Amino acid sequence: MVMKKWLMVCLLFGPTTLVVRAQQPAPYLRLSLPEALKIAGTLQPDLKNAERNIAYAEVATKGARSGYLPRLILETDLHYNPIIPTSILPGNAFNPSGNPEELIPIRFGTPWGNTVGLRLTQPLYDPVKLATIKGNKMAEELALAQQKRLLTDRFEEITKAWYALLLAKSTLAYNQKDIERNKANATLIGEQVQQGRSLENDLRDANLRIRSSELEKDKSEQDIFTARVYLSYMIGYDSLVLIDPIESLENMSTKNDPGFSDPLGGLKSAEDARPEIAEEKINLEISELELSRKKADRLPVLNFEGFLGANHFSYNFNPFTSWFGNSFLGLSLRWPIYSGDEKKQEVELSKIQVEQQKNILRKTRQQVYYDLVNTQNNTAYQWQLARVQEERILVQEERVNIARNRLQEGRATAQDLLDAETTLSKEQDTLFRIQYDLLVAKLAKEKAGGLLVPSK
Repeated sequence: MVMKKWLMVCLLFGPTTLVVRAQQPAPYLRLSLPEALKIAGTLQPDLKNAERNIAYAEVATKGARSGYLPRLILETDLHYNPIIPTSILPGNAFNPSGNPEELIPIRFGTPWGNTVGLRLTQPLYDPVKLATIKGNKMAEELALAQQKRLLTDRFEEITKAWYALLLAKSTLAYNQKDIERNKANATLIGEQVQQGRSLENDLRDANLRIRSSELEKDKSEQDIFTARVYLSYMIGYDSLVLIDPIESLENMSTKNDPGFSDPLGGLKSAEDARPEIAEEKINLEISELELSRKKADRLPVLNFEGFLGANHFSYNFNPFTSWFGNSFLGLSLRWPIYSGDEKKQEVELSKIQVEQQKNILRKTRQQVYYDLVNTQNNTAYQWQLARVQEERILVQEERVNIARNRLQEGRATAQDLLDAETTLSKEQDTLFRIQYDLLVAKLAKEKAGGLLVPSK
């Protein structure tokens, strides 16, 4: 019987114990947001891969440039002719009076033949290779632009996760105060019940509010732990690192009045700083280079070529005798005159892609001004909303104090006090959410202006 009771206790409280143990106090890493972003820049796997993409593009450029270096190839072959080739010569080529149809067959060559030598090829002009070199160089710049864009996106995600952790911490701190206030209210109402000035139902309601506040506190602790786990993951730690921000939600949301500025004044600087515009500009240049490469397929290719070696001829297999030197120097020109309609269609497709990329760049530039206006208006609105909400909380705190005093004087009911406390709790929760939205709006405004890392 004792064993069964112990199993029942384990089943009932086992999961709860696991949750608590997962959140036991641990050594926290105290960091500021800029410090966390700096660490993420060295640990984040996506950013590491972006660096590898740049290295890959640099290697590809070197490989394309090597296409213009001289090529030296060792050549050799061994062949056997079961039937020796025969050639025909006119029999009376130098005798005008002879029969012009008389032919003389001449066999030349030997059954066994061998060639060994070095072949040199030096490209002098190859428009396709030149376009490929430029394209790979642009791919390097594209990889850099993509790295900046990825860096901006990852820093934005980390910053939002940072703000979410600050929100959870502020909510927890308020929940702890809320529990103390609800306990004080329950004590006051209990005294009122003993004096016959309040109902038992009011006391039960006050005690339920204590339990509800404790439940909200537990949930806030869960939210903090979840936010810390996500933040550790986003920064790039291989194992869980519990981070404790130096900043607070209130301090970060109340400093630096966003003010108002003309979006047109910062349009040019925003366009220059926005990584997505730099990326689309490079994509346009790559499309134009691809068009040039397609056109270059119809241009001549000029190479300098040379050969130095020897040929071997024999009637019996004996590769150590009868060798004769062979060499040449010359220019090789290849000019595709006509290759059907295929190349023409490829050029037309490349032209369409260039026009499409121009439109994409135009649309991206048009987005900049909208982002500047929209984020500035939203930030200004959230700033004013936070100031109004702070005043609403001050007014509601006064109402709570008035309701408590009136209850002690017998001029108000316990329900009046509980209702005032409920309203105050809702107003405080709204303020935290507004402060979080304000920080996110500031972040969006900075990103719209092309700032890579949120300002301190």
